[in-house]
Amino acid sequence: MSSRTVALGVATVVLLSACTTQEAPEDRATELLFSPSVTAEPTAEPSPSAAAPTLPDFPDDCASLLPRSEVATIVAAPLPGDTTFVFADALPDIGRTARVTCGYGVGAGRGPGPGVEITVNDYESEQAARDRIDITLQAASERGTRVSEQTVAGYDGWVLADSDDVSIVTDAGARTLVVTLKRGLVDRAAETVVLEQLAARALGIPTSTVEPTDERDG
Repeated sequence: MSSRTVALGVATVVLLSACTTQEAPEDRATELLFSPSVTAEPTAEPSPSAAAPTLPDFPDDCASLLPRSEVATIVAAPLPGDTTFVFADALPDIGRTARVTCGYGVGAGRGPGPGVEITVNDYESEQAARDRIDITLQAASERGTRVSEQTVAGYDGWVLADSDDVSIVTDAGARTLVVTLKRGLVDRAAETVVLEQLAARALGIPTSTVEPTDERDG
């Protein structure tokens, strides 16, 4: 299994419900991944895949990334609490041109952080995006997080699971996506399918076209 990584940087959080600004904590599943000083080892170019669907415009708020009501429908659970929006500046040193993070169900009594978090990153090239994914997955493996391959509607993807959260990292060319669920929000048997569907919708793919797959390690 090839290692991949995603970068999420220091960002300004806009709490949509409270209209206040504060520093955003780094996501636990990717907390080691954002140092611009970290470089990736060269990796072989992947084999060409089938034509991918056209990606949606880069989101400028949570409603354009994935509306809260749609997140709740896919999760099949209420998401009380706040919705947060994080915008991060470009990081030229790692080739990142834009990043936003939306948190759904923040402060709803499930401990710190949102019930669902979605981060989308755009990079100046597919290679820059692959380098960050490589670093993400290597760092996750080194700290003991379980990593397994999991495609998302034809895109390469990986599930990262620990005792607190489960995430899916998706490689969509020059765009990368990380979707994280807080453990206990859905049944463990349903986590991968829910992550696939959330990731697919955030990439502009109707969930009706997403066939559940099971490529996880035993």
